[in-house]
Amino acid sequence: MSKGADIVARVERGESVRKVASSLGIPLSTAYYHARDHCRKQSRMEIERLALKERGYLLGITVGDGSLIRNTQRGEFLVKIALDGLRDRDISHFLSSLFEKCGKRVSVHAERRMVILRIWSRSFYSYVLEHVRFEKEGSSRHHMRLLLDVNDWDRGFTIGFIGGLIDSDGHIQRGKRNGHYGATITTSSASLGDQVRDLCKAQHINVLCRLDRRGKPDERPRYIIRIPSGDLNSLCSELLCMKHARYHGGPGRI
Repeated sequence: MSKGADIVARVERGESVRKVASSLGIPLSTAYYHARDHCRKQSRMEIERLALKERGYLLGITVGDGSLIRNTQRGEFLVKIALDGLRDRDISHFLSSLFEKCGKRVSVHAERRMVILRIWSRSFYSYVLEHVRFEKEGSSRHHMRLLLDVNDWDRGFTIGFIGGLIDSDGHIQRGKRNGHYGATITTSSASLGDQVRDLCKAQHINVLCRLDRRGKPDERPRYIIRIPSGDLNSLCSELLCMKHARYHGGPGRI
């Protein structure tokens, strides 16, 4: 058996690529080269199995709480999503179910007070970059997140994206009678805030926008986009959003 065939056979039996590289005494990058189409962590996910609204939701939550990590030496393509470990359990379960629906297993770990979802997938990594561009802001460690080709987004994908953004960077406001009273999305990216506002307006969703400087000159200002109660009510039957579902008897209801 050739070395490449041996690597593939071991990986298909369930061994990790790292373990195979160690056992055979070969560089990790070599093991990934031969096993890239067979190992579970880097396997392709069939995102076409998801409805457009579900695809938009995954993109929205990745833009809000996700980060992309590329390790060329190891051949890794990783998307990491960090959620609140106490309040967002329902969101992490829902996210896992969406990835499993398109054939992708998700690694879920608790770190301090966070729940971290790791998705090793070259195809999902590439999918995110088809819709979002990350640009470094000078010497800052922050990145601007610019949405691409938004004029081609249909309503289902857009509503899904907004729902994912609410679940990551947003909040459903509680009314006096325990019903929701609008939603807010908060971001430190002015460009993303402007694009979200324009996306909402394109779908005839009224929004109110304001700048919150937080009272400290050395802190980055926040851009707050608010969807009023009436507009959120009109989206009730369409919105794919766990925080919204909590107010309608869904999983994780408050």
